[in-house]
Amino acid sequence: MSFLKQLLTPFVEFEDDKNKAQQNKPAIPLTPATSAPPAPASVAPMVNPTVPAPDENAQHPLITNSPAPVMAVNQTPIYSPGGTLVGSMPEHEYYFERLIDEANAKNPLFQGADFKEFVDSKVDIDDIQDEALKYKMAFNVLKSSGLTKEKLLSTGQEYLNIIGRDLNAFQSAHAQQYLKEVRSKEQIIQKKAEELQVLTQKMNALKAEINQITQEINLTKDQLNTTKNSFLLAGEKKQKEIQTELQKIAQYF
Repeated sequence: MSFLKQLLTPFVEFEDDKNKAQQNKPAIPLTPATSAPPAPASVAPMVNPTVPAPDENAQHPLITNSPAPVMAVNQTPIYSPGGTLVGSMPEHEYYFERLIDEANAKNPLFQGADFKEFVDSKVDIDDIQDEALKYKMAFNVLKSSGLTKEKLLSTGQEYLNIIGRDLNAFQSAHAQQYLKEVRSKEQIIQKKAEELQVLTQKMNALKAEINQITQEINLTKDQLNTTKNSFLLAGEKKQKEIQTELQKIAQYF
């Protein structure tokens, strides 16, 4: 049982403790109907990922270091029938969990209780159905460790910024990787396509020449055959005329 759960057990009944002695839960003070809801705390906008210009020196551990798979799980991406990626792969989800863990362990800004410890502590009391009560209990317990609302919000915002900067670094390195591994091949394809277009034009020109020459050959063949056949017919005709005369001479003399 975690430290936070041990602290809260006298006050909260957890699912795995239902068979134990019934404990009293702390009363939840009712907010008067006339009281106005508290104004939401102002939170600075998070660092949104942008698409930076390709940088030859851009680096990101998932691209430049070519790490081995971090988890022995099925990392096959899942696509919708329309071909859209419907969820991130476990490798990438684990990467951001590790990114937050490393920042929490190494960055002095996150010393002591902060946003991460607050989120982790809520897991220990996940059996509480009332979300507002769950948040307040987790915060009240960590207050003794120095957690304040300001630190909770500021460290949460800094975790957002860390992820945003990492997303930007990834996109910059990915853009450079795209230039090296995809764009260069696209340029080769473009060059080959241009060469193919030139060859196609030349092939079409050769086909046109072949068709023209074929027509000329057919015309010449027709002319030659006509001349030959006409000449043969004329010769045969003259032969018949002579044979007829010879037959008559033989008959009459």
